[in-house]
Amino acid sequence: MSEAKLALGERKNPTSGACVTFSTHSLNERDRLSFWADIVCSQLIRAEIRSSQAGRRGFHGSLDLVRAGGMDVCHISAAAQQVVRTPALLQRMEEPVCVIALQVTGEARISQNGRCAVLQPGDMTLFSNFRPYELCFDQEFEQRVFIIPQSLCQGVVRDMDALAAVTLHRTHPGNRILGAYAEALVEVPGVPESQASQLREGMLQTLSAVLDGAVGLEKSRYRPMRRYHLARIQAFIRDNLADPRLGAEWMSAALQLSPSHIHRIFEGQAQTLSATIWQQRLEACRRDLARPELLCIDVGEIGYRWGFSDLAHFSRRFRQAFGVSPRAWRHAQLGSLSAGCVSAEDESP
Repeated sequence: MSEAKLALGERKNPTSGACVTFSTHSLNERDRLSFWADIVCSQLIRAEIRSSQAGRRGFHGSLDLVRAGGMDVCHISAAAQQVVRTPALLQRMEEPVCVIALQVTGEARISQNGRCAVLQPGDMTLFSNFRPYELCFDQEFEQRVFIIPQSLCQGVVRDMDALAAVTLHRTHPGNRILGAYAEALVEVPGVPESQASQLREGMLQTLSAVLDGAVGLEKSRYRPMRRYHLARIQAFIRDNLADPRLGAEWMSAALQLSPSHIHRIFEGQAQTLSATIWQQRLEACRRDLARPELLCIDVGEIGYRWGFSDLAHFSRRFRQAFGVSPRAWRHAQLGSLSAGCVSAEDESP
């Protein structure tokens, strides 16, 4: 394995519209993989490059890169390899981008968000740099790639989590049109920036048409996927109910789902995500308040154990949920036992 070492500040900036080529062909074979890793990291997206051909004859890679219309357009030709965007690399400050990969030759497997797109020549998929991913190329391959700032394609790619690593089949004519856009920008040097921006808008319109066709297919698959993610979220809530950090943001990092996606999964459920968490915390408190072995633990401490930071808030939510205060509930369940271990508690109505 070789990990790219160049910092983002070292990224080269070719003149807009000019095509720049990076290639391993003139290097000693022992240096090719590390050079290729540096190029991928500094020119495209920081990632780890792994190759079964490291140190052997035959590894090679070349990248033709054009920056035009606020996006990067690439033609990549290389030997078998894996490109892995690990969770650790997500800590780096990088602009969120959407990546559109069109397979030209060879086969690719692109995994993100629990899905895997298998690309044959002519197929296409999307993925992003703000979630971990893995690209697997088991043989020599060629790809045409668009790297577009998320801010430029928000109106087209409305739900990156739902569309990442979905195979967009080569039978859609839009795939061929997008390939022609990439080929034209790479092979026709010096396109003025104003024309490149117009081409980008046309390309995004074409992408929108391709995605519209994919959305219907994805919706038919969404119900079981939604149930799967709902089960994951519910298990995470159960396992971390006592942690005060529990919420969409913390859950997002742990489950590799965006906060907005998590909230959408709860659409149609009886309760929102927040209400589900607080209801389960209240149920846990109610169970503990009825346990004789916990009788000498303050009511406030019981609430604190299950994520409540304020006794008044805990007492108020408990009364709203169950119709009685926590102390009254404990007394009703344990009767005279509760008189033997009383603590001062400020329970607000």
